Amino acid sequence: MTYAFTFDSSACSGCKACQEACKDKNNLPVGVMWRRVIEVSGGGWVQAGDAWINNVFAYNLSIACNHCEHPKCAGVCPTDAYIHRADGIVYIDPDKCMGCGYCSWACPYNAPRFNPELGQMSKCNFCFDNIDAGFPPSCVAACPMRVLNFVELDDGRLTVDRGHQPSTVHGQWSELWELPASEHPFPLPNNSRTEPHLVVKPHVAMGNDLEKKISNSEEIRPRHQKSEMPLVAFTLLVQMAVGAFWAALWMTESIPLIPYLMIGLCLGLGGLFSFAHLGAKRNAWRAPFHLKKSWLSREILFFGLFGAGWLAGFVMPEIKWVTSLLGLGLIYSMAKVYQLRPMPAWNTWRTTAGFFITAALLGNVAMVNLLGAKSEDFAVLALLAVELAMVLSAKPKAEGSVTNLRVGLSAAALLGAGILLFASNPLGVWISPVLFLLILAEEIIGRVDFYTALDEKPLR
Repeated sequence: MTYAFTFDSSACSGCKACQEACKDKNNLPVGVMWRRVIEVSGGGWVQAGDAWINNVFAYNLSIACNHCEHPKCAGVCPTDAYIHRADGIVYIDPDKCMGCGYCSWACPYNAPRFNPELGQMSKCNFCFDNIDAGFPPSCVAACPMRVLNFVELDDGRLTVDRGHQPSTVHGQWSELWELPASEHPFPLPNNSRTEPHLVVKPHVAMGNDLEKKISNSEEIRPRHQKSEMPLVAFTLLVQMAVGAFWAALWMTESIPLIPYLMIGLCLGLGGLFSFAHLGAKRNAWRAPFHLKKSWLSREILFFGLFGAGWLAGFVMPEIKWVTSLLGLGLIYSMAKVYQLRPMPAWNTWRTTAGFFITAALLGNVAMVNLLGAKSEDFAVLALLAVELAMVLSAKPKAEGSVTNLRVGLSAAALLGAGILLFASNPLGVWISPVLFLLILAEEIIGRVDFYTALDEKPLR
């Protein structure tokens, strides 16, 4: 037996009593909402012969965590902080959550929310304390129109119907776990595979072909969103460290001490930025505990192994090739962390290719500056050409956008690399640092733009 929410959109008045009851029951701070009433509207005036008529429409959708059959949030959590009860209720164990926010990225419905007072992620728990005591969830109890309710399921079928006739539920109502996401009503995402435990009676406007938009985006958007800037620093520093390690092995038989220490410094700083991003740092030691499912756990494991390999290299230089292979695993697992279905801008081969190119490019340029290996200038030129081609072939954006700035910086860096290839040593000494700064600036802007895709995620 599992539980599912039911919602009659055709009769919802949009009073938001469910939303307020949830906040009150769970003592949520301002800006943190587990249940959101989303206002959808559209239409306008259209000409019909000599007259003008309107096709304006509006409806509401009350949504919280759907306690999915296959909760993606639980699968990706590195500390394995999610508990999936036998009755289908999914909740977070605060003794395990480290507040990284990864579950929010992975959830198609944006149910997990960062609670700044706790420094941890939080979400609807179906008021399981009420359920266990024989009472309904607070949001259900507060609904004055009785449009929000819950039911009990047995093997995906309704067995106990609270407030609706079974024939009515199975007739006009849509059991969303039985339908492909492409048939779910707007604004639910059309790419989910989690099989949400939500039953909806559609508003008549849900089925029209007119453009629909969320009218209260400012209200439902979280006010306490975590800054992703530490992750920008983490990914670039670690990728540069791995790429520099590869480049140094290619350029020299034995990596000199200064470049070797620089690689370690980048690793250390990257680790510190990643640690700073966590809301509940006391639980960071649990991060590698979910290797079976979480790519973030695997990334952290490879980060630790690569760092250990770098450290062991001081006394066992012959281990360098093992460390190099660990670097491959680190960059690959780092890319897989970001390839999530709810984030179409990330869920592409470009993410993996871009991470490897960034590692190789930053690492090569760093080693060219530190080792003065002029023979590697051609490798930098080739990598820049590939990266510029990837930026140009990406989905076009508006004129004057961040993409155009990246193209300009990449083109300038490509020109600089071409000049460096034929420049004399005195001139190259000046060009190499400028080239590094151009590439680094382009990578930083690209990575920031990469994270802004979070704001484009549905149901924000």
